[in-house]
Amino acid sequence: MSCLDLFFGLIIAWGTYSGFSKGLIKELASIVGVIAGIFLAKNYYPYLDLKLKPIFESDANFISILSATVIFLITIMLFKIIAKILTKLLKIITLGLLNRIIGSVFGLIKTVFLLCILVFIFSNINKVISIIETEKLNQSFIYSKIEKINNLIIESNYRENGNEE
Repeated sequence: MSCLDLFFGLIIAWGTYSGFSKGLIKELASIVGVIAGIFLAKNYYPYLDLKLKPIFESDANFISILSATVIFLITIMLFKIIAKILTKLLKIITLGLLNRIIGSVFGLIKTVFLLCILVFIFSNINKVISIIETEKLNQSFIYSKIEKINNLIIESNYRENGNEE
């Protein structure tokens, strides 16, 4: 086991534990809350702009950024509140442990997905600026598996876009 495997293993273990401690409901709510917050902020900040312009005598860009930020943060807070309520309901009907177990699986999947993104970015940077020798990367069990996942995703995306050779 290389140092890189230990590093990735610790990150994956932390993500799994985090998912277990939060549970599926809170894990899903955090992701859905961020996505919904971005969507709502992007599409509805002009409406809040109209309400805030008479209150703040400031640059239009500042008000737009403030509006989008307020919508984003309120959306995330609402999803957290809903997640807490649903988690308490699950505990009442004794599904708390199931929520935590599925949450740990979801946390594991989420962490591996984030690692795939980071490894993809790192691999492309490492090709230009050699940060870690390719030989050491290939010795890592986890790194090679993540690279295989990335290659599968890239190849399937390449085929879906009609770029078959």
